[in-house]
Amino acid sequence: MHPTPRSSRAPFVLMALVVTVALASSATPSPLYVDYQQAWGVGGTAITVVYAVYSLAVLVPLLFLGRVSDAIGRRPVILAGLILLALSMGLLAAASSVAWLIAARVVQGLAVGLITGSATAALIELHPTRDSRVGALTSSSTTNFGIAGGVLLAGAVATSSSSPLVHPYLVIGVLTVALTVGVAAIVPETAGGSGSLRAALRIRPPSVPPQMRSAFTLAAVCVIVSWCVGGVFLGLGGAIARDLIGASDYLVTGLVVAALQAAAGVAQLAWNLRSGPSQWRRGVVIGVLTLVTGLVTASVSLEARSVVGFIVAAGLTGLGMGLLFLMGTTLVAQSAPPAVRGQAFAALFVVAYLALGVPAVVAAVIAESLGLIPAYHLLALTVGAIAGGALLAVTRPWARGTARRPGRPG
Repeated sequence: MHPTPRSSRAPFVLMALVVTVALASSATPSPLYVDYQQAWGVGGTAITVVYAVYSLAVLVPLLFLGRVSDAIGRRPVILAGLILLALSMGLLAAASSVAWLIAARVVQGLAVGLITGSATAALIELHPTRDSRVGALTSSSTTNFGIAGGVLLAGAVATSSSSPLVHPYLVIGVLTVALTVGVAAIVPETAGGSGSLRAALRIRPPSVPPQMRSAFTLAAVCVIVSWCVGGVFLGLGGAIARDLIGASDYLVTGLVVAALQAAAGVAQLAWNLRSGPSQWRRGVVIGVLTLVTGLVTASVSLEARSVVGFIVAAGLTGLGMGLLFLMGTTLVAQSAPPAVRGQAFAALFVVAYLALGVPAVVAAVIAESLGLIPAYHLLALTVGAIAGGALLAVTRPWARGTARRPGRPG
C-alpha cells in the first residue's frame, strides 16, 4: 500500500472532479437525443439503444478489469480512462449517424468504466484520514452532481450555440484533458501490489469477498432502485419533456434531469451532516418512501400535463434516489477489505449500470407501442415493487447485524 500525504487535500479534490466530469460526460447527450432523432429520422427506441449501449460498454472494464487497479495501482487505470474519455468526446462531436454515435458511446462507456471503480476506491484512499464514510459520500454525491451538471451544461451550451450537437462535447473534452494533466502531475499512487497483473486480467465472474456478501446484497438492491430511475429519466427525459410542452427544449429537458440528480446530491450531503454511519437502515427506509412518493407525484403530474409538477416530482424522486445510492456505497465502503476495494466497487457498479441501461430500453420499447406516459407508469410500478423489496431486506436478521457492526459481515 502506498501512503497518502496527509497534509494535502488537493489529490482528493482532483479525484472528486475526475468522477464529476466523467459522469457529466455520460449525461451530456441526454438533452440532445430528440435532435438526433429528428435530424436522422430514427425512432425513439433506436436512440435509447444508443444510450443503453453506453451502459453496457461501461460493464466491460468493470467485469474484466475490476481487479487491475488493485494489482497495478489506481493512477494508470484512471489516466487510461481519461485519455479514452477525451477521445470519445471528439467522436461524439463528429458523429453523423446512429452507427457513429453508437461507436462513440462505446468508447465513452469503456472510459467511464475504467474511471468509476478505480476512482471510487481512490477517493477513500486519498482522503487525509482515509474516512470510508466521506469517501462513499463524495463518490455518490459527485456522481449525482456530475450528471446534473452535465445535462445542464449541455442544455445551456446547445441553446446558445450554432452547433448544438458539437460544442457541448468540446467543452467536456477540454475539461477532460485538463484533468488528465492534473492527475498525472499531483495525484499519488494509493494502491498496487495486491496481486500480479496477469492474475488480475484473468477473466472470472464478478464476485465479492464472502465476508461482505450480506452487506453487498442489500447495497445492490438499493443501487438497482436508484439507478433504474436515473436511467429512465436520462434516456426518456427529453422525449417526455417534448411530449408535455409540444416542442423540443434543451433547458426544460436539462431541468428535469438536473432536478432529479441535484436533489440526489443534496440529499446525500444533508444526510451526512445529520446522521451517522450506523443510521443506514433508517436511510434506506426514508429513501424508499421518498422515492416512491416522488414516482407517484410524477405520474399524477404527467396525467395533468404539468411541466412544473413533473420537474418538482423529479426533484422529490431524486431525494430518495440519492439516499439509496449513498446507503449502497456506504455499505460497500465499510464492508470491503482494502486489498479488494476496487474489485468490490467494480462489482457494485456492474449492478448499477445494468440497472441504468436495461430498464431505459424496455421503457422505450413500451413507449413506442403504448405511449410515453403509460410506459412511465409501468416503470414507476416496477421500481416501487423493487423498492418494497429493499424495505423487507432491512428487516432481516443479517441486516440488523450489519447495522450494529458496520464493516463486518452480518
